[in-house]
Amino acid sequence: MPTPHYRRIREFMQKAGQETPASVTVPDEETRLLRAKLIVEEAMETVRALGVNVELGESGFSVSEKGVDLNFVAEGDVDLEEVVDGCADISVVTMGTLIAFGVDDEPVLEEVDAANLRKFAPGSYRRDDGKWMKPPNWTPPNIRSAMKAGSVKA
Repeated sequence: MPTPHYRRIREFMQKAGQETPASVTVPDEETRLLRAKLIVEEAMETVRALGVNVELGESGFSVSEKGVDLNFVAEGDVDLEEVVDGCADISVVTMGTLIAFGVDDEPVLEEVDAANLRKFAPGSYRRDDGKWMKPPNWTPPNIRSAMKAGSVKA
């Protein structure tokens, strides 16, 4: 069963004339492009509100499985209200992306939360930048199973 947050966002999307499929699907290119732009736009607004500038890394812009070659520099003022607004907006656009793909949020969030908590097993550690690193025997979330577990209901 979708969370109340999911249901509110689905209602918004329906009022805005956006597709909200009742089963898992891959939306058209136009929808995927919109979702990608919304996610990046809201993420960058939040990063700016955190007082952080993002600069291209030494090798320029590149994307790999290890991420994007970017440098993050904390040199601006923090706008707490905009940080909070940005976090909420990020939640809305990412939840809207799940909705556009017909994926129920609850079973997926439960699976990802459980996988994150498994990161505190022996062998895990905190990286110098503060990120918690998973242990050698960590198992990733079973997203496919979680997607099958949930069917979108009104």
